Amino acid sequence: MQKFRIASFIAVHVLIFGHIFWWGDDVIGSLDFQEFFHAFLKHGVLNAGTVMVLIILFTTLLFGRFFCGWACHFGAVQEFSWWLLQKLKITPKTVNSRLVALLPLFILFQFYLIPNILHAIDEPWQEITISLAQPGIWAFLPGLVIGTLTFFIDGFLIVYVMGRKGFCRFICPWGAFMKLPAALAPFKIRNGGGCIQSGNCTRDCPIGIDVSYEINNLDKVINTNCTNCMVCTEGCPSQALSYSFQNPLTEKLSLSDYFHGKNQHKLGSIKDRFVSLRAHDLIFVPMVLIFGFSIDGLYGMGHFLSFGFAVISTYLVLQSIQKNKVFKIIGGLIIGVFLWHGSIKYAIHTGLKAVENGDYHKAVSHLEYAVKMYPKEIGRFHLLLGKSYLEMGETEIARKHAEMANRINPNHESVKQLMGEISLYSRD
Repeated sequence: MQKFRIASFIAVHVLIFGHIFWWGDDVIGSLDFQEFFHAFLKHGVLNAGTVMVLIILFTTLLFGRFFCGWACHFGAVQEFSWWLLQKLKITPKTVNSRLVALLPLFILFQFYLIPNILHAIDEPWQEITISLAQPGIWAFLPGLVIGTLTFFIDGFLIVYVMGRKGFCRFICPWGAFMKLPAALAPFKIRNGGGCIQSGNCTRDCPIGIDVSYEINNLDKVINTNCTNCMVCTEGCPSQALSYSFQNPLTEKLSLSDYFHGKNQHKLGSIKDRFVSLRAHDLIFVPMVLIFGFSIDGLYGMGHFLSFGFAVISTYLVLQSIQKNKVFKIIGGLIIGVFLWHGSIKYAIHTGLKAVENGDYHKAVSHLEYAVKMYPKEIGRFHLLLGKSYLEMGETEIARKHAEMANRINPNHESVKQLMGEISLYSRD
């Protein structure tokens, strides 16, 4: 079975590269999960990405999250990373925390569901339109640097630091989107009887589920992170596990069954493979959110990369507290870097709002701080500073910022317009 799963991952990547380099986007555009939110929910556009997501949702509702375990390229990268670490004789402990459930749902609602639903309410669809070739396949792909960094941080480093499929468990909003249909799926990994509690199922699970606990206490795997990879069914020495159907109307489920995390990963044969942060979640969860928001969007980073950095960094900070002075200093430096960037992001946000509201003195104060402290030069900030100083009658300073904006973004139409306004103001 695992040979077929590996073949499936390989086939998916062949199709991805074929789509990008050979077929282009003349017929099929971006096959991205975001399309369901940014195109369908927001505008009522039925494109290739939306069709893909609808098919995945329907199959998940019946069979569980096969897409994640058999077709997701990011899941494949993480499983490859784990395999590589094993070859290097490195076995990271898999971290157990409430953040596994909270952060993916937060990212899903904060950045994808709520904004697009609100837009659809404010500007209702006139009709559902079909546009399979739009947007292009490159629409949501980051540049080479950010793309490479995203794959390294969220594909490899998070596995090294946080354990098996760290990105899938801690960050992925698409997995969170499939949690409800996965919970309702009639096909699940079930207890067929004869479990000898070898711990193989938990130890081998690619996504770090305590399969042994769930099988013996709930008679089935109800964890909605389960990707139906069948590793546990194949590795069970007593063949106690099976992937089978049960009528949903006869299923015995309780909401409390989904809140048993503190009792997991305690079987003697596997407990050394896991570490629990649940006792520190009151610190861990808010720190991740603060760190993530402080860098989200800076340097062109997307939500996945920003919160990947945040999860890894917060865990390292919490670990450093328990070690010697050198590690504590490193932890303090990490906190300082995030707070520094948080102050920059606050200055940018406040400065842009002030420009919109015509409060140019406030805008200048915050945007000057942003351009001074932000290592990356942003032409737009200098453009807005030029406009603000011009409104305040400071033509020479306005000209200086306009020239800097022109140096960063040569021949930009807005910069030319500002230079013309400054020249007119100076003659008057």
